[in-house]
Amino acid sequence: LSSVANSVWIFAWHYRIIELSLLLMLVILASLIRINMILSKEALSKKEKIFIRLPFSVYFGWITVATIANVTTQLVDWNLNPSGTWEQVITIVVLAVGIAIGIATMIRNRDIPYGLVLIWAYAGILIKHVSDSGFNGAHPPVMAAVIASLALLAVAAAYTLPKALKQAKSM
Repeated sequence: LSSVANSVWIFAWHYRIIELSLLLMLVILASLIRINMILSKEALSKKEKIFIRLPFSVYFGWITVATIANVTTQLVDWNLNPSGTWEQVITIVVLAVGIAIGIATMIRNRDIPYGLVLIWAYAGILIKHVSDSGFNGAHPPVMAAVIASLALLAVAAAYTLPKALKQAKSM
């Protein structure tokens, strides 16, 4: 289901059918949530953890980020804020929801690779906001939200890492 939805999503995104694209992204995300739940309950060998769970964790993290981007694109496409006064607020809310989901998932599943994908994505957002070729510091509240998100992710990763290592050693 995830692979079929991903294949169709590429066309929906390419042809700018944003609402269908978002629906397909949610199908992909739901499929990966289910796959991740199954994999977290299974007693996997070290080899299976490396070649099955790790790729799904990274893919799940990436699709989480892509879903956030797709939701944001949909909000922009709906033009809910034609004057632009709420752009920063919407961005901060979307970032906060993404971090809440990401941290809860990382801690619940003891999934550091998933969290590292979110750190990578949020670092990219920060770089875009501070760089001269990006927004050049034009949105301080958004930059503060991204920095806070990165700090929260780091704390969650530091909290999760010992538990993940302990769980890995016991298997």
